[in-house]
Amino acid sequence: MKIKSFEINNYRAIANLTVPLNYSINPIIGVNESGKTSILKAILCLDKDRDRLNKGEHLDYQNKYSTSDTTDCRVIAKLHLSEEDIKNLKTHAKVKTDSNSYKELETLTPETSIEFARVLSNDKKYEVSINTFSPETNKRIANFIQSNFPVFLYFDDFTDRVPEEVVFSETYVNDGKLARGIQREWQEIIEEILKRSELDGIDEENALKNYLKVDDSDRRQDILSDIEDVLNKEIIEEWKKVKQRGKTNFADDSANLELQLNNIDGSNKFIFKVRDTSNKNRKRTFNVSERSKGFQWFFNYMIKLKFNPRYREKKENSIFLLDEPGSYLHSSAQTELLKELKTVSENNVIIYCTHSQFLLNPHDIKLGSIKIADKIDSKVELHLFGEYNGSKNTGALSPVYQALQINGAKDFIGNVIITEGITDYYVLKMLQENWNLPERGTTIIPGSGAGNSSTLISFALGFAKKFILVFDNDKGGLNAAKKYKKEFGDRIEGYFHFYHKNESSYCLEDHFSKVDQNRLLEFTGTSDVKKAIPILYLDFHKSVFDFLDGLEEVSKKALGITINSIGF
Repeated sequence: MKIKSFEINNYRAIANLTVPLNYSINPIIGVNESGKTSILKAILCLDKDRDRLNKGEHLDYQNKYSTSDTTDCRVIAKLHLSEEDIKNLKTHAKVKTDSNSYKELETLTPETSIEFARVLSNDKKYEVSINTFSPETNKRIANFIQSNFPVFLYFDDFTDRVPEEVVFSETYVNDGKLARGIQREWQEIIEEILKRSELDGIDEENALKNYLKVDDSDRRQDILSDIEDVLNKEIIEEWKKVKQRGKTNFADDSANLELQLNNIDGSNKFIFKVRDTSNKNRKRTFNVSERSKGFQWFFNYMIKLKFNPRYREKKENSIFLLDEPGSYLHSSAQTELLKELKTVSENNVIIYCTHSQFLLNPHDIKLGSIKIADKIDSKVELHLFGEYNGSKNTGALSPVYQALQINGAKDFIGNVIITEGITDYYVLKMLQENWNLPERGTTIIPGSGAGNSSTLISFALGFAKKFILVFDNDKGGLNAAKKYKKEFGDRIEGYFHFYHKNESSYCLEDHFSKVDQNRLLEFTGTSDVKKAIPILYLDFHKSVFDFLDGLEEVSKKALGITINSIGF
């Protein structure tokens, strides 16, 4: 099952927006109160198993900016089923081979686009609406998708903290009822820990109930000791791996740690403890909240990941929703956290909201994957980075600019030309300084290869009055253009400029006749035209005017066509 995008309709201040999943890791940025968290909570509504999380607060879809009742609120996952999914669906549907439903299911292919919706305003029902299918078949498909939907894991750094103690009701042994709110999530975790511990004489499905019925204090302690082994295997061993990878700023705590789950005085109260043996192998016990912030975040994240009841069986293709991850970590730790998230995204999809420049490092995050949440006239909108007009709210983009470490306000004001490489840059600089073409007020910025200008394009979109991106009219230039369209959307095509685009193939060197190329090589003492151009500009700067003045008319005409087509 492959989810291509999420669509949110009439949820709180969101009228209609789409969250595309073209990338496996998807940051959402925006100023405070721009609707970032609402987007995550709306997506979370698709997972029925999370309905009681935080008392189901995320299921409240009413728009508080309006006094009217919100109607037709739905959250949609646009997805495709794999061949294996379709095979399992037919088995799950239990339809006769001569029925209409079976014939309809036979037409499903992995290319079939399916909209799986949860209609919050209609009893939170799930539905699939394939126009050519009967209501009965659509219902069968909806039931199958709901049962096999990817696991959703939601993390909120502002509210998620390890509680001092997890308390079950006095009647839990009899009725098995859990609390609502934050305590419920941690109660589910403790239930799952006991189920996974393979405890002697304890029924797995009712492991916690059976444990609480044990009267023998020694036996209880032995059970807790077995649980400790499981926690250390699942959590501490992962912590040690992080330490071994050299994440010293994120993994800023001892490797010699052990976890305990204590049961307070034989009651229904449990508490997580950390035992540190780093001081001469002497064991000292701490609350989780007394350890480093890096360890606290890691523990909170890993225990919810490892001991999520559904994640046990589906360790790939999960959806991670992270609200301000690592918000209380220092900057260097956030940088390393991003690398950990990137590793998780290799087999899962991550959507996270952030204000931090350190979680937007362009070496790890594709700029085309960044979405910007914005609230206009009390309505939440979501824009792709390449389609966002930075003049609306430059504060929303500031973390990206800080991450890129480019002074957009200084370097990208006015008209901007982004070249494919350094050679193009020096050709245009020579023409600008000696022929005033392009005009001297135009900023020329060198790229580092046809497909490596995403960062520069992003800044030009945000700050430049007008800009173009110059390509060789060859395979490399055409492939780069396709890449940028994928990253920034179709609108970016209007900024492309290809050298002599009516020619079948035309590169920078083709502006110069063979006679002029040989003259350039002889003058600079080189054997490569591309290398000769920067040498001419840097080492023989005073001779540039004479060189340009001596060009053949065919070369001047070719350069003139390019300059005039740029239009600056």
